[in-house]
Amino acid sequence: MTLVAWEWRKLVRLPALWGFLVLCLAFNGLLLWEEDSLRQPFNEASAIAEVLGQRVDGTFLDGLERLPRTEYGDLVLSAAREMTDIFEDYDTRDLAGLYEGVVKDSPAAVRLMSWKYTLLAERAAHLSGTGAAMDLYAGPVTHDAHQFLYDTLFRAVVTESLLVGMLSMLYLLGFEGQRRTVSLICASRSGRKLYGKKVLAGLTAAVFLYILLAAVTLGVYFCLWDYGGVWGGSVSSQFNYLTDMLFRRPFLTWGDFTVGGYLAAELTLGALLTADFALLAAVCGLLLRNVYASALVLAVVCFGGVGLTAMLAQMGLWCGYFASLVHPACVWLGIGGWFTELGLSGAAPWQETVSTGLDLLAFGLGTALSLRLFRRKDIVT
Repeated sequence: MTLVAWEWRKLVRLPALWGFLVLCLAFNGLLLWEEDSLRQPFNEASAIAEVLGQRVDGTFLDGLERLPRTEYGDLVLSAAREMTDIFEDYDTRDLAGLYEGVVKDSPAAVRLMSWKYTLLAERAAHLSGTGAAMDLYAGPVTHDAHQFLYDTLFRAVVTESLLVGMLSMLYLLGFEGQRRTVSLICASRSGRKLYGKKVLAGLTAAVFLYILLAAVTLGVYFCLWDYGGVWGGSVSSQFNYLTDMLFRRPFLTWGDFTVGGYLAAELTLGALLTADFALLAAVCGLLLRNVYASALVLAVVCFGGVGLTAMLAQMGLWCGYFASLVHPACVWLGIGGWFTELGLSGAAPWQETVSTGLDLLAFGLGTALSLRLFRRKDIVT
């Protein structure tokens, strides 16, 4: 651990790292300022839920009638009166038909979509049994507030973490090369083993910086946005929804998530995705041994993965398209809908979770093999 600590020290002493983090936090602050108009109605809904609870029933409506009137409170009352259990008779065949029509040229893809939406129908029936649709969450502003938190603010945090994690890994792996001390370090087996410590230091640093960015950004967010009354509400409230291909559907998740549980799951998956990209950077850095070439190849792999997925879809090669969704960049694209059915961006339940786990395994093995090759390779500078 002493060698790992010395590698961390190299990062801590890098002014560019702290400058980048300051810019990231400033950008996140601008995002918070830009969407401030949603904050007041959200906080009012949270205050109502804190007094009356999340589940909308006769008792809730009677209590809401007696609360002091506010502009948003009247909207909540009006919307709550019209709430019904939308999952009771929810039919997923419309969704299945939509996507089966898109992939109709591939019988295997059609069967895959049919299977996924059959399972989703079972989830809808389960959510009806739990009464998830009748939770208030934040009332009529639920969708906008939820998408701002996850598809805008959290996406920014994850993106910044991926970038700083990959650059930190490449910086550590290329540190000796930049100072022309590679021959000295790699002259012995002990010196070459240092690169294993560099990978460990880079990986832990990437996750730590993700935690730092998330803690500061979301810490400010939760100081401004009052979630006190909504933590226990279901994230599948009927006020929450997704839109894909101009088709609006409820926010159906593969697990029973409260608002707090969904946040914890997103944060955990974000950390694992950050580790994926850091390990991918480690593979590039170890194999190429040049910071600039590694960064270029890494950019091509990341952007190329998304481009390949789009190209396969355009060509109608749907089985190849669904296989390509395991790419970590495709997981990143779906942040706003993680743990839902994801439309064409998901071939199976828990697509983003399975893909992240497979990537972690693949890049972990790739890093181990790259380290082994590095230790046996002649180093010429």
